[in-house]
Amino acid sequence: MATKRGGKICSVDKANVLDVSQLWRDVVTEIITKEFPALQLSHMYVDNAAMQLIRWPKQFDTIVTGNIFGDILSDEASMLVGSLGMLPSASLPSSGPGVFEPCHGSAPDIAGQDKANPLAMILSAAMMLRYDLDREVEAKMLEDAVEIVLNQGYRTADIKKEGDNCKLVGCAEMGRIMADVVTSMP
Repeated sequence: MATKRGGKICSVDKANVLDVSQLWRDVVTEIITKEFPALQLSHMYVDNAAMQLIRWPKQFDTIVTGNIFGDILSDEASMLVGSLGMLPSASLPSSGPGVFEPCHGSAPDIAGQDKANPLAMILSAAMMLRYDLDREVEAKMLEDAVEIVLNQGYRTADIKKEGDNCKLVGCAEMGRIMADVVTSMP
């Protein structure tokens, strides 16, 4: 993934406290230096990474970490964009197809209420197009469509702020608006 992005990868661990994190760090260093020597590798402790995500999120390009730290950092990062409903995710194996899904999971508490934000799923589809199917143009089109819809002021309940002039829409309407934008793109 980092090779298709900015070429920077930050490995997040807690090697100063956890023995297993030192193993993680050693393995990541070995794999990156041998298999991806063009990547710029850095390491960061998870507590510092949590702070840095808030302080200066643009310093990160690609973060690799274990599941527990990844769950914590992705939830934190979701607040930078307003909601977990905005975050796509991918589980990418060393070979074969990946699994692409919203970070937030199934949200059973709002099932059937037309409240879910479909943008994370659409952005996950963009990731699938880019990373599994090598369809960069189509991936960028979906990402641009999300930006257009947000710039037009449409919001699902999870990202609508009180007092803003944005229009509250449900999941189905947001999906229709996205489809209209995508089909109208050149």
